[in-house]
Amino acid sequence: MKIVLLIIIGISAGLTVGGALAAFITLLDFIPRLIQLTNTRKLIKLYQNIFALGGLIFSFLYFFNYGLRLSRIISMIVSFIMGIFTGLFSSALAEVLNVIPVLSKKFKLKHNLKYIVFAMLLGKMSGSFWYWLVMNKR
Repeated sequence: MKIVLLIIIGISAGLTVGGALAAFITLLDFIPRLIQLTNTRKLIKLYQNIFALGGLIFSFLYFFNYGLRLSRIISMIVSFIMGIFTGLFSSALAEVLNVIPVLSKKFKLKHNLKYIVFAMLLGKMSGSFWYWLVMNKR
């Protein structure tokens, strides 16, 4: 009985968090904006399938408390990809909230906007590297 209750609670929590994440990403128009910027409209089904499959796989990995034992090279590649995703996601959030235009006007950095975005992306990527290579080994 206890196991059944834990399964129900786990599935309910996962559906709640997953629904909130899907609503948040839908609100930001993250994937359509990415498709528009990269001009890959013909790959829209691939984007949808990869996004759903990634969420499903990592939900099961987390649910079953399974850890991946990857070599340093593969960890670096995964960290790089996660950094790109996190950077794009935070940039989309900043774009929706108009954080970057307000900062560039306030600090008179209108012509250096590309450096601000690049610095954000590097910061997110280095955070992913730090997590995967240092904190994940403890």
